[in-house]
Amino acid sequence: MDQGLAALLGATVGVLGTVAASAISSRSTWRQLERQAEVEHSHWRRQLRRDAYSAFLAPANETRSTLKMAARALIGDAPDVAEADRRLQLAQDQLVLTQAAWAGLAVEGPESVEQAAHGVHLGLHSMHTTLLAWRDSSGAPDRNVKFVERHAVEVTMVSERLGSFTSAARAALDDTNLPSGRRS
Repeated sequence: MDQGLAALLGATVGVLGTVAASAISSRSTWRQLERQAEVEHSHWRRQLRRDAYSAFLAPANETRSTLKMAARALIGDAPDVAEADRRLQLAQDQLVLTQAAWAGLAVEGPESVEQAAHGVHLGLHSMHTTLLAWRDSSGAPDRNVKFVERHAVEVTMVSERLGSFTSAARAALDDTNLPSGRRS
């Protein structure tokens, strides 16, 4: 083989090696960029969910506290109906905020979080309805024992549902932290 052909063959092998190394390096860089995009997207989704969950939890807790204060105004021989009415109206306004935040959860999901939020919202609505009935029967000879008892049960139920919501939200956030191809 003459030297010119050997040099041409050597140059061709060198170019092919360089092209192959460049292709492998390019593919590796592309995979790394895809992985980074997955991680960033996952972080962005987690942030959206965290914000939606917080936007629900804040007015839900405020509503529960306001309803408990309304109940305190109704307890005793001389209920403060005006204070109870003020608290019940405030709670109604907060329920509207809670329901609006719940709508955001329906979009962000997952379904387990949305269902837990729905349970909280129903419990708060039930507390509000019970307190309205209690207020309307203020001064009853039985001292509204049935409403006092029902309210106590509802307070416990709402507290449990808030705990369930928080657990479901935390689990969803932990799951969102993993890229979609890596979830088990």
